[in-house]
Amino acid sequence: MAESCRRRTRLHQLHNHSDADFQAVTWVGKDTNLKGKIAIPRLRVIALILVLSAASVSRAQAQASVARFEVTNYLIHVGLYPATHTIVAKARINFTPVTDLSAMSFNLNSNLKVKTVTDAAGQPVSFHQDGLTLVLSFSTPLASTKPSFVTVEYSGTLGTADGSPVEGLKLAYIGPEGSYLLYPADWFPVNGDGLNRFSAAIAVTVPSDETVIASGKASAPAPEAGGLTTTYEYDNASFPGTVIAGKYTAQHGPGDITLYLKPAHEKLAAAYGESAGKIMAFYSDKFGPLADGRLAIAEIDDDTVGGYSAPGVVALASRGFSTPVNYKLLAHEISHQWWRCLVSPATPDDAFLDEGLATYSAAMYVQQEAGESAFEDTMHEVEINSLTHEEVAPIAQAGRLHEYTPEYQSIVFQKGAMVFHMLRWVIGDDAFVKTLRALTQQYVGKSVTTSDFEKLAEKSSGQNLRYFFAQWVDSTGVPQFKRTWAVYRTQKGYQVIGKITQDLDIFRMPVEVRVYTEGRRPANERVDMVGTTADFTINTVTRPTRVAVDPASRILKYDDRIKVDVEMAKGDQLVQEQAYLEAVEQYRKVLEINKNSSLAHYRIGETLFKLHNYNAAAEELRATLAGDLQPKWVEVWSHLLLGKIFDSTGQRDRALNEYQRALHTNDNTQGALDEATKYIQKPYSEDTSHQVGT
Repeated sequence: MAESCRRRTRLHQLHNHSDADFQAVTWVGKDTNLKGKIAIPRLRVIALILVLSAASVSRAQAQASVARFEVTNYLIHVGLYPATHTIVAKARINFTPVTDLSAMSFNLNSNLKVKTVTDAAGQPVSFHQDGLTLVLSFSTPLASTKPSFVTVEYSGTLGTADGSPVEGLKLAYIGPEGSYLLYPADWFPVNGDGLNRFSAAIAVTVPSDETVIASGKASAPAPEAGGLTTTYEYDNASFPGTVIAGKYTAQHGPGDITLYLKPAHEKLAAAYGESAGKIMAFYSDKFGPLADGRLAIAEIDDDTVGGYSAPGVVALASRGFSTPVNYKLLAHEISHQWWRCLVSPATPDDAFLDEGLATYSAAMYVQQEAGESAFEDTMHEVEINSLTHEEVAPIAQAGRLHEYTPEYQSIVFQKGAMVFHMLRWVIGDDAFVKTLRALTQQYVGKSVTTSDFEKLAEKSSGQNLRYFFAQWVDSTGVPQFKRTWAVYRTQKGYQVIGKITQDLDIFRMPVEVRVYTEGRRPANERVDMVGTTADFTINTVTRPTRVAVDPASRILKYDDRIKVDVEMAKGDQLVQEQAYLEAVEQYRKVLEINKNSSLAHYRIGETLFKLHNYNAAAEELRATLAGDLQPKWVEVWSHLLLGKIFDSTGQRDRALNEYQRALHTNDNTQGALDEATKYIQKPYSEDTSHQVGT
């Protein structure tokens, strides 16, 4: 999940309802001792998306302040009212104390108000809510290792992003157009976000014209007043509870894949089903098959995260459905069926074993689907994003970081993916795949530490890899390679003799050196580098023209090109955060390195255009056209943006001239020519335009 937001605790007023708004519904669950009544609204019900996410620092500290316990199972009955954006629920939480327990702390969405809490004897339990924290206090301590349970009744309104555990990001929503509850929204009392694996039985009541999609085995829908109740049971220890509801029509894909798309995207079901089938087959071959190969792919609204995967369910925001298929996003989310649902990180510091491995799994599928060149481009992009905040913290200290921030994304998702890429380069493809298969076989239904994974990699490869994990997981810092080389004639052609240097004392890695030659494929050599220098000798048949170090981005590193790309990426992140003035200053740092960078000038011009500083924006776009014109698309988009500036300032003739120049480039990157044609026919207007970014 790639949005840049922070989890913060905020307390909000909750919407109250009268008793007339509710109706008693029979409790459902496998435990025959749990039978009672729960208040369920007459109005429509919701869709829940149960999402795994590591706890933020402040919340982890809050839970660590009380005695520890492990939740084993939830029995939840939930009713949702789309017309009033309301949820009413009752959750029985089965747990085992790790120590004698006098108090328990859970995470619970601050928009949800607890009505009652009772213990296993049916007696009231004292409770206190403070923002996102629910604390229960017992008059008589619960004995260590003795299983017990509490039952929590609660309700609330979930219609906006206000009160979200991730500020500004709507993680839970109930409404007539469809509903979702994401696991980071803490829509039920959660112990140790993303860390405490559990089984669950969740009964969801929805209007009779809605379909429910969830993890686990479904019962036949049972009639309730005003709707239908379906119970989903998931018996394995994972993160079940993902539920999506709405007016869907099921469309069956290959194998056990079913798609639930909204009317505007139903025509894409066949293509997405076919792609999902290929991805599932690829991962099953590489990582080992899942015990249950069923997969539901459901479309949710655009006002939340781009996608999320729970056991047997993948939820994608509407923006994730496109032509051609967005198979990178689909591959990332499907990989979580293995990396999270099947095996999960033991602590927040092990989080790269979830999102980092998912990011790299998606890159592996790119290699399978689109070939080596596309794979190298993907890993170069991952490398750049890894370096934007690499110095903030080692991967092994990810628990110090706030989720949904650029720093967390850079270190956990991107650098985490680079660690797996580098490990594959060090131990080889066969040992790498063997390691991943051992991970799914030995830790199925369990959590895993970085140390556990290191031992698996060592066993699979027959190598001592402590140096690797010490360098890339436990530490910060990346090498900055420099190379010198000379060419000599030989009887059979040419010989390139050179030296690689870098400044990290503890560095130890195999480094690829590529020699480009005239009229032949490049010659590649694997050079083992220990310390600050390494020599290489490479023979070629034709005349060498250029020498590159690590051209396929197999090692996280700096060089002159990467420095520019990293500074650009930092500016792009600031734009995404709408910190436009800071972004302009960041892009100007790129111009200090390369004053002819057309891309930097374009990004400045584009940002100034957003700020309506048209004169300054036009100057930057003229500088773009006078620069190195790299990448190629900056030319067509500069003319297009100049046209918009002239239309915005009432200079229609000049705008038409720029749109025509855009057409003459014959470059339709990101639909630029389509945009130009549209504004030739009708002047650009900020009020009616649909801007397309590149």
